Amino acid sequence: MDERTLLNGIPLFAGMPGEQLQTLAGALKRRTYRQGAPILHQGDPGDSLFIVVAGRVRIYTLSPEGHELSVWICDEGDFFGEMALLSGEPRSASAEAMQATEVLVLQRQAFRDYLLANPTAAIHTIEVLSRRLRSTTEDAEGLLSLNVTQRIARKLLQLMERYGVPGEDGVLIDLNLSQEAMATLVGTTRESANRALSALRDQGIVQVDRDGIRVIDPEKLQELLY
Repeated sequence: MDERTLLNGIPLFAGMPGEQLQTLAGALKRRTYRQGAPILHQGDPGDSLFIVVAGRVRIYTLSPEGHELSVWICDEGDFFGEMALLSGEPRSASAEAMQATEVLVLQRQAFRDYLLANPTAAIHTIEVLSRRLRSTTEDAEGLLSLNVTQRIARKLLQLMERYGVPGEDGVLIDLNLSQEAMATLVGTTRESANRALSALRDQGIVQVDRDGIRVIDPEKLQELLY
């Protein structure tokens, strides 16, 4: 599939006039990453935007002590790296391929020209950034007000809504998440996350196996938040 067709299928660029779409497509570069490969690092120069064509990408930050905190997960059609691209400041987060991933890379000047020529796209970009900021703020508030088990419960409910696959024995979260990765999503240690997941499993609320995490009783999971 060529770059123009790919762009037209991505919400940020869908409906863009053909001539402008072709110009933008000509500025794109394709890159592929194996599972676990770094895509960008916190502190790097912010000179490009990344659009996920296939695969999945984890965006995370590092504390001064080197502890990871996952900020969000990008799937096909999502984009990342726009904050540093717009501000011209160094990258505020790192990105890692969670599976074999293909991205389109758009350089800073081409993206700025695109936004200047497309007010609707500029507004849409602002809306996306606002939603991400709201989600990040809510997650930060949760880290302060909830205990580890509650943080795990809330994150499982969020992941279930986005990646849940219903089955006879519960809702499988179709996301290849290790317990260590789960810990970074809720801002705790792997040991604490393991204890919380074990407690939820012992209560019959979740099941953890080679397929991933399966939510058996969403209602009880929700009740833990109150």
